[in-house]
Amino acid sequence: MDRIAIVTGSDRGMGKETALALANKHYSVIMACIDIPTANCACDEIKAASGNSNVFVYKLDLSSIASIKQFVQSFLQDFDRVNILINNAGIITMDYEITEDGFERIMAVNTIGPYILTKLLVPYFRLGEDNRIINMSSWIHTFGKFSIAKINKYHYVKAYSVSKYAQLLISLELADELKEKGITVNAVNPGTVRTRIMITNIWLYDFIINILMAPLYIEPKEGAQTGIYVATSDEVKDKTGNFYRKCKPVAVSKRFNNRALRTELLQYYETIEKSLEINRSSSRITAPAFP
Repeated sequence: MDRIAIVTGSDRGMGKETALALANKHYSVIMACIDIPTANCACDEIKAASGNSNVFVYKLDLSSIASIKQFVQSFLQDFDRVNILINNAGIITMDYEITEDGFERIMAVNTIGPYILTKLLVPYFRLGEDNRIINMSSWIHTFGKFSIAKINKYHYVKAYSVSKYAQLLISLELADELKEKGITVNAVNPGTVRTRIMITNIWLYDFIINILMAPLYIEPKEGAQTGIYVATSDEVKDKTGNFYRKCKPVAVSKRFNNRALRTELLQYYETIEKSLEINRSSSRITAPAFP
């Protein structure tokens, strides 16, 4: 029986390369994307390149609780389990925007949405199988010091770095929580990947960014390799709670592996999750308020 892998944001860039690699390895691949026309074109290309017809596109907008719930419902109408979840999708935007659910948009897409998606899917990872969750973090997490009380106040690069730091911290927490369920959780630093994510459409910013970052850029195919490795290699089958770079685990310094902040972040996410459970008949969840 084919193993089933969900890859968010797999219509282009690293996500598309990841979906192609999994299709080549004969996984059934679920492309969870917001841009359906682009995703459908990418899906056709992946099927043609891999010879694997079990590649499917589903609508998913990680900034919307309603969309996340609808994605899970649609997925479960067609599949009875999941083996791999790769939370790849990510954004950065110049604009400060609050989503309909009350979250800063970058935080919503990069870490809050993936957490909710993960928790909704956890019951469908079967005990006794090789189950893996891979979360995309980044080296930029080192600029992501944050306060929970201000988590939805940051914007642009600061919000992006906070979201990637939060994704690393919550990965470490979920690894502890889900270990007994037979699910591994690991975070990945893909490197500085040449993708559309850093395009602001403000020519001066884009020009400066490209000049500064050009020596560091790697192509999406190379950037995807660590995530693919952690998702599929037998070498990491039972490894959990690690941070990978260039297919190797790297230590998270004590400065950034703050236990108190990890606990506080988990409690914040659990408040959101609790609201979701209480309001299952409603698509509207409001961000927790702070005194």
